[in-house]
Formats: sequence, structure tokens, C-alpha cells
Amino acid sequence: MSSTGIITCECGAKVRLPADASSRTLRCPRCKAGIALTVDARVLASTQLKAGDPGAICPICQTTVGGDDFVVACPQCHQLHHRECWSEVGGCSTYGCTQAPAIDKSANTSAQPLSAWGDEKTCPACGETIKAIALRCRYCGTDFDSVDPMTVKDLVRQATKEQSLSKLKTITVVLFVVSLLGLPAPLTGLVGACVLLPQRKDLQKCGPLFQVMGYAALGLSAVYSLLMVLFLIFS
Repeated sequence: MSSTGIITCECGAKVRLPADASSRTLRCPRCKAGIALTVDARVLASTQLKAGDPGAICPICQTTVGGDDFVVACPQCHQLHHRECWSEVGGCSTYGCTQAPAIDKSANTSAQPLSAWGDEKTCPACGETIKAIALRCRYCGTDFDSVDPMTVKDLVRQATKEQSLSKLKTITVVLFVVSLLGLPAPLTGLVGACVLLPQRKDLQKCGPLFQVMGYAALGLSAVYSLLMVLFLIFS
């Protein structure tokens, strides 16, 4: 754990950890990605499997770790987990591992410990029974943005949101490329201001790269437009 209690998420956001962060479910407030912590509150570095790397089965959700999935390795038993699954459970899923989340057995607590065993839910896409904490259906491969049980309407809403973000990414890239040309700067700036600024929160969810391209497109368009005005005035 950092001596200042502040870590940097993959999206670039600075996240301050609570004083007692061991075996806790923590998420980045900007990108909502899970933060994997050890039982002594050290942040586990996450990686992505590269093409050609041998696949692995996450012991929590029982699904294959894909190339786009962020994974963490247990520092004790070295078992690979999805970063999101580790964060949701609060530690390693291996029974008896020292990195497994502690269970509060006090009589004064009403909280139920997060568990990777026994709880089930129904996949809204294919109807199969899967783990309650699964973020991906092991049968049809459908991804979920929450471990909470979802209905078909929730799944449609999630797909619509993902399509909207994908469309915003495409628009951002196009605006950035066009802004480099200079000549269409006034039009690029107008379109960018009308599209990107009202959706700046969604742009944050697209990641830091698209944020940089979006604001760079607006900045370049403003500079080129100003130069064009100055040229017309003094020519």
C-alpha cells in the first residue's frame, strides 16, 4: 500500500484508500473498475494476457480469462483471478489461502460475507444457472457490468450503453483526425463542442486515450480557427 494511501487506477485517476481497506470491495470512482487488494491492504498489479499466452479459468466466476480481461495473481498461491472477481469477493477464492477474505463471525454484524461458493443466479441471455458473482456467463459468453442479478431489460440497457460508448469513441477519433487537417477547423470545433462537451462524463468512461483525443481535437480546432480569423483580418 502507498505510504500516502493513494493509488493510481489504470484510467489515471487518483484513488484514496480508506484506513481499513483490507478484504474490501473497492472501485475507482471514475471508471468504476475494481481495485484488487491483499488482506494487508496492498494493491495487486493487474495485467492482461497477451496473444499466445496460455489461458486460465478464473476460480471465482469459472470462466476463461480472455485477452481483454485484467487479471491479478494471488501473492500466496499464485492463482490467477479476474481483477473484477477478486475485487468483488475481497480476496483469493482458494480455500485455506492466507489471502482469502476474512469472515466476520461476530454476533453484532448483519453483513453477509462475499463468497464464491454456493450462490447462483440465472443468465438473462441464455437462461443457464451461473455463479452469483460471475461477471461473464460461462455458457454464452455474455458479459455483465454488475454481479447483481440482471433481467433481459437490464441486459438490453447495458448493450445500448456499450453501443453508445462505442459510437462516441468512433466520433472522437474522427474529430481528432479531421482536426489535424486545419482547414475544416471551424466545423470540427462546432461539431466537437456540440457532441463531446455534453457527453464529457461518457467520454471519461471511454478511457484516458479518448479523452486526450477529444480535448485535443477541440483545442486544435480553436487554434486553427483563430489563425484563420487573424489571416482574414490582416490579409
